[in-house]
Amino acid sequence: MTPSTILHLAAVLDLDAATDPATAGRKAATLAHLRALGLPVPDGVVLRADAGLDGRVADLLVAAAARWGDVPLAVRSSGLDEDRADASFAGLYETVLDVRGRDALLAAVERCRASASADRVARYHGSSGLEAATIAVLVQPLIDAVAAGVAFTADPVTGARDVVTIDAVRGLGERLVSGAATPEHWQVGQLATRIAPSPDGTVLTAAQAEAVADLARRAEALLEGPQDVEWALDAAGAVHLLQARPVTTLPTSTRVVVPVEVPADLPPGYWQREASHAPLPWTPVNRSWLDQRGRTLTEVCEELGLLVDGIEFRDIGGWEYQRIIPLGGKEPPKAPAWVTWLAARLAPPMRARNAAALRAQDQDLAGQWVRRWHEQWQPDLTRRTTELLAVDRAGLSDDALAAHLRDAVTLVRDGTDVHFRLHGALCMELSRFYFTCRDVLGLDIAETFRLVSGTSHRSTAPARALAEVAGLIRRSPEALARLREGAPLAEVQAADPVVAAALDAYLRDYGCRALQYDAAEPTIDERPGLILGLLRDQLEGDADPAAKEAAVARDREEALAAARRSLAGRPKADAERFERDLAAATAAYPVREDNEFATVSRPLAVLHHAALAVGIRLAERGQVDQPDDAFMLEADELIAALADRDDQREVVLRRLGERAWVLAHPGPDVYGPAPADPPPLSLLPGPTRFAMAAFLWTTNQIFPPIRPGDTTGPIHGVAGSPGIYTGTVRVVRDETEFARLRPGDVLVCPSTSPVWSVLFPSVGALVTDSGGTLSHPAIIAREYGVPAVVATASATSRLGDGDVVRVDGTNGIVTIVSTVDR
Repeated sequence: MTPSTILHLAAVLDLDAATDPATAGRKAATLAHLRALGLPVPDGVVLRADAGLDGRVADLLVAAAARWGDVPLAVRSSGLDEDRADASFAGLYETVLDVRGRDALLAAVERCRASASADRVARYHGSSGLEAATIAVLVQPLIDAVAAGVAFTADPVTGARDVVTIDAVRGLGERLVSGAATPEHWQVGQLATRIAPSPDGTVLTAAQAEAVADLARRAEALLEGPQDVEWALDAAGAVHLLQARPVTTLPTSTRVVVPVEVPADLPPGYWQREASHAPLPWTPVNRSWLDQRGRTLTEVCEELGLLVDGIEFRDIGGWEYQRIIPLGGKEPPKAPAWVTWLAARLAPPMRARNAAALRAQDQDLAGQWVRRWHEQWQPDLTRRTTELLAVDRAGLSDDALAAHLRDAVTLVRDGTDVHFRLHGALCMELSRFYFTCRDVLGLDIAETFRLVSGTSHRSTAPARALAEVAGLIRRSPEALARLREGAPLAEVQAADPVVAAALDAYLRDYGCRALQYDAAEPTIDERPGLILGLLRDQLEGDADPAAKEAAVARDREEALAAARRSLAGRPKADAERFERDLAAATAAYPVREDNEFATVSRPLAVLHHAALAVGIRLAERGQVDQPDDAFMLEADELIAALADRDDQREVVLRRLGERAWVLAHPGPDVYGPAPADPPPLSLLPGPTRFAMAAFLWTTNQIFPPIRPGDTTGPIHGVAGSPGIYTGTVRVVRDETEFARLRPGDVLVCPSTSPVWSVLFPSVGALVTDSGGTLSHPAIIAREYGVPAVVATASATSRLGDGDVVRVDGTNGIVTIVSTVDR
């Protein structure tokens, strides 16, 4: 008998002989069928579902796999009931990649088989009307993939049958399936069109996308129905088929999103791209409140006596840009110094601003706003947010749901108003403290911030709370086992009532908040996988948020003691000035991060859930295709749709097309000529001189001037948080990639928002493209005692996963120690 015949008669089958799904499982049987018909399926062997794994069978399996030599293996579950037309079981069974050696192979097989008894599989069986799961195991040589992903021969969103949609990532497809990478998205009809780029850069060429689509269509024709295909592309350009399963659910809608050009109407003036808060185009629902920013900033500038009319935000070609509005709205002509001196004292607009600056400083308007935050604004916003989150939206009438959405928009507007007033207050208080430390003690910016770091307790509170949950899980064997096997959040909670109560408390206190500044984005509590990943990182690493917080506090006390020793021999007035401004800065500094929780991220979560509730109702009536379409409509349009019941699908489809076009056409960093340098502040009267010095200094600390990034050698940036750390790079471009971070990694990203603080207990160091010493990433890093270099302009383009770097957060330098081939 041939070796293939021996394997066929034994518990281990050659893949070519594994054609019976009752013994080989549907995944393996389908691949065997397609391989026999000539499709490029890798060779393999199958451990039958009814076979034990005693010593003889284990020897057979190891010997069968040895025929490929010493190569890494892919070990995949092959369920008898998976990949059916009515039940896919997608993602429920285990796959283990890069398996080497006998022990690792047998352990991977046991892990795959154990996944059949997981609670999530049992629940799916129950909901599908199927009996208990039984699985075979498929072993194949691991394809050394340069790219991999999935392809659908029918659009899973629109249901369109004339297009193949492809999601592609660099390397192994597991990065896509696990959510560890953001894919490049293609649609292949008559032509191959890249709809959305990957943050990792170009993954496929058009020709390669067409080759993937061709393979998927061949599988569809042979299997007689729409297919969900997993594929891998090797370095030689060959496409391999790794799995094919029926697409079990397709929407009835047949909409096809066609890119719609959005013209870039360029207004006069100098405009800078606002990428730190708007890395992607705003969705229409978010436009319902964005104008509040400019309104409040105009009022703040007038009340504080600044010689500017605020900051204007403008949509140019679908992307957000901003500019500082000169007093009166137009750039003044360049004039001799004596003209500026006279105008500052005689021109009515400038005289009015000087009077306002004098009044604001005499009455301590900035201090009043900080105190009002603690005494009025924060309690009011917290109460209203809690009440709106508690509403049973599904039970509301149309009129009541419309009123609820209006209340949500009003909450976001009110939060935005408070948020930007506090920005004005912090501008005055923190700059005054820095000027005092500079003039009296000779301190630089980093040394000044040591004196107030560690006071932003809201920034570290989520991490402390999650660390407490992780501690409870560590002491609960059942909950720990569920977490480590990748069980859903509900199963981890079900394993231990104490853990369940702690997780419920965490979700209540910190879960319902936006991850980004757009209400369309899911909230933290809608991403349980993120919470589970953070818990696993806490358990795997040695992070101790409380210990880090205590270390930062000790460093602050040491810095304060040193400052006061320096003041001992100086005039009493210097010490009084220092203590007065220190007290004001200590009250103001934490508000920079703390307010965001109540003014931005929680109100945006309220708006998200309110708009989604309307979307659910509109989808039930057929006014939109799916609930998420609500985010393609503005709040007023959603309210009108509830009342008039008009079809909104054409509007949604057009806006989806506009968004697709904008994403494919990112705008430049700046538009227009840079304005002339402002006249020397020394020409201004005292009150206005201080207000403008504070404004310019603070603006530069949050948004430092755009500069070219280093293309060779060390990467220079702004010293964001002191300390030195050497570690492995992990590039995380947005909130969808949080799961990629591992304990001890050097987090390299474009920027961060306050919600990114959930990652910092696991971070070894931080490097960003943008931001300054008062940007969110720098402040969060200082609160956690994490070395940070910000405003590098080139870190995410020069560094990649696996590179090793030395981060010097004290001097603002990132040194590349080693790189990996890419």
